[in-house]
Amino acid sequence: MMRMLRCGCLALLLLPTLSFGAEGLLLEEGALSAKLDQAQDYQLLDARSAAAQRNIPIAFSTRYQITTPIKKGLVLIVADTDAAALEIAKSIPAANDRFVFAVKGGSQAWQRVVEKATLGTSVSGSFVIPKNTCEQGKPMQELKRDKPLQQFKKQ
Repeated sequence: MMRMLRCGCLALLLLPTLSFGAEGLLLEEGALSAKLDQAQDYQLLDARSAAAQRNIPIAFSTRYQITTPIKKGLVLIVADTDAAALEIAKSIPAANDRFVFAVKGGSQAWQRVVEKATLGTSVSGSFVIPKNTCEQGKPMQELKRDKPLQQFKKQ
């Protein structure tokens, strides 16, 4: 009887730490933006239904299946529900150089984060013309059309 009581108390003590670990895998928009700012490269896994993937595709995502190869580095999972994304994040094997997170809010949250990131980084402060692109003189190649264009053809 005492042994069962001890095991029950131990389970009650460990339960909050297990739930905190699961919550750490679920990223809200602010934390997701911070992770994307820090990461050089990431892998986005689209685990939504086939209809959702077809109707509203997510750019540069990989369709998730159990056999999908998981890269090293930052791995983000978007699913139809937060619970499904979290379950997939838990199922991916851990590695020293792999960090797996579920996106809280699904594809809508992902789109908001990406739009905010592109607004801040899409405007360039300068532009450099590569060397030897504006040379004077005879061109290396000329394209000539043998036939007249259709709209200018005389009838």
